[in-house]
Amino acid sequence: RLKRYFGRFPAVEDVSFSFASGQIMGFVGHNGAGKTTTMRIIATLDEPTDGDVLIDGVSILEMPEIAHARIGYVPDSLPVHSDMTVHDYVDFFARACGLQNPRRAATVERIEEFTNLIGMRDKFLGDLSKGMKQRVSLARSLVHDPDILVMDEPAAGLDPRARIELRELLRILAAQGKAILISSHILTELSEICTGAIFIEKGRLLKAGTMSELQSEEVPAGEQ
Repeated sequence: RLKRYFGRFPAVEDVSFSFASGQIMGFVGHNGAGKTTTMRIIATLDEPTDGDVLIDGVSILEMPEIAHARIGYVPDSLPVHSDMTVHDYVDFFARACGLQNPRRAATVERIEEFTNLIGMRDKFLGDLSKGMKQRVSLARSLVHDPDILVMDEPAAGLDPRARIELRELLRILAAQGKAILISSHILTELSEICTGAIFIEKGRLLKAGTMSELQSEEVPAGEQ
């Protein structure tokens, strides 16, 4: 069970859940509920005050390199690198993952094609729309072919077309066997694609289950 305190403030308090290959698991809660803190811990960008994260029974606190190899993290916003092109940005992370040519070039091109970035690979990051930036962020997270995707509010601020594109990409990735954890503060953003959902409020787990199980219950107030 994860705990994360900032001083005396409990950002995450006894949160425990699991998800598996091929699943798209929604992580639902109001802004400030503890979603981002939990996801940053899973991605090894923060450390818990107590508790652990296990990948196939292996602790990421004891072996963080396992998490680095198997997890792709998509933050809620793309870091600002206005002087970099889309292609240079994705290629930089491929280099950082140790990919060498010709494999690196082939991998970057495949991912750019999958995320529909081929036509904008020479555009600067600072000139991109929100939806385009989300595609770049997803492409970056895929360069090392992770088994697990942790995505923080990827649908926030997207127009309807970009939301549809995102849903289709996630369905394909889940069909490839990837385990996907995707957060939102609005359940309806996720209900069409998720196999299950986890509800969190004020750092505490409210409920978790499959979408059919949850839809047969009363949805927590404010999460509709």
